[in-house]
Amino acid sequence: MPPGVRLASGRASERGISLIVVMVLLVITALLGIAILRSATLQERMSANTRDRGLAFEAAEAALRYAQENVLGVVPDVKAPDQTWDNITPTATHCKNLGVCPTGSAASWKKVPSGAFNPGLAVAPEYWVEYLGKGPAVPGACENMGPAHELNCQNPIYRITARSGAEGRADVTLQANIISRIPAAGN
Repeated sequence: MPPGVRLASGRASERGISLIVVMVLLVITALLGIAILRSATLQERMSANTRDRGLAFEAAEAALRYAQENVLGVVPDVKAPDQTWDNITPTATHCKNLGVCPTGSAASWKKVPSGAFNPGLAVAPEYWVEYLGKGPAVPGACENMGPAHELNCQNPIYRITARSGAEGRADVTLQANIISRIPAAGN
């Protein structure tokens, strides 16, 4: 065989190897691109979940605060304005109508009015309040209060549970125990 034929077949085989090397590099580059895309998508989901959880937490806090202010300042019966949660014990009717339930009752979730939380939420946060009984008062808080506020130096204690979340979103539940305030002596 003439020597030129060998050179032609050698160059042809070099071109085939070049094609294979370029294809392998292209596949590796594509795999790296896919891995980076998946990582970016995962990070985007994580940041969205963090945002959802933050919003749900803020809404649950707002519901907790709203319920606490409701229990500490509500007048259960408008016809008897001197009655507050300081001097009455909640009943099943209070639970149904006002969301302040007697000890051991089933949860009666109440939605927080729209002005009391961030309006950007899909679902309004909810709360329910459970009366736990009476506990020790702040020292000196019951002295010289008169018959309307005498509770044998004990104050009503409530457990407030608040929750916020939506279908497919972060759910947050918060709980706090509060002791109803009785004005200090002389106030």
